[in-house]
Amino acid sequence: MHEFPLVIFTLFMQASVGCLLVSLLCYFRLFDGVSESQGIKWLKVPVLMSFILGCIGLLGSLFHMGNPLHMFYTMLHVATSWMSREVWATAIYMGLLFLSVAILLLKQKANGPLLVLSAIAGLVYMYAMSALYANTLFNLWSGLFTYASFFGAVLLVGGVVAALLLVTSLRAAGEEERLKRVVKISLGVGVIGILLMLLGALSLLGHVGEPIYMGITPREIPEGLLTLSITRVVLIAVGILFVGRLLCQKSGTAANATLVMSLATLCIFVGEGVGRVVFFSIGG
Repeated sequence: MHEFPLVIFTLFMQASVGCLLVSLLCYFRLFDGVSESQGIKWLKVPVLMSFILGCIGLLGSLFHMGNPLHMFYTMLHVATSWMSREVWATAIYMGLLFLSVAILLLKQKANGPLLVLSAIAGLVYMYAMSALYANTLFNLWSGLFTYASFFGAVLLVGGVVAALLLVTSLRAAGEEERLKRVVKISLGVGVIGILLMLLGALSLLGHVGEPIYMGITPREIPEGLLTLSITRVVLIAVGILFVGRLLCQKSGTAANATLVMSLATLCIFVGEGVGRVVFFSIGG
């Protein structure tokens, strides 16, 4: 598929923002009563991973551009272009996240306001990314569907990535109670993400009977997308089952927590990757 770089870009950037959001949520809710150094030790890995995921996403976007230098011309049209706004939002989010990571690694301190500001910038960035695709001539991308799908992926994919990293650190520290609370938060956030996706899917019913593309040249939806969509649903469902299994384990049996969360993360990440292929295929 010729839009594969956009699959990488959107999915990894959404995972980056979601990982940061859920990591901060766990940090502020669960890490009270521990020393600052211990809290920083648990926090810096998922925050660093948020930055790494963002860098991978940006690398993917470069392969989509015919000439990466054209990005600087795109940035000059903020008042009229959602693509320009997305480029600026990307730069601001990654810049703030870079500063947050630098402080965590070099000073071994968490700058709370800067981290929160980075998360807010990430949400604004996700809105700009969603608006770029929602404001097109393609009916199936317009309206609620794109916003719900993208923000749902932020919560679902980012949540399990953050949970995997936090669970690994907490298991090594013998913090089984906090480990389960992290899994609960991840599962709760993931369910909200799935509900958003379902809401977006239901919004497509309003386009039944309409042409898929509001242009002169007719377009048809490619074949095989139903099979991919079913595959996506199955993978996400299996991932959620893995998270639920970990949550239901008895105390003292969390030795395989990292393995179970790894399987859950793999299923959900791949499943949402398949979903992103479907998304760009119906608009390609």
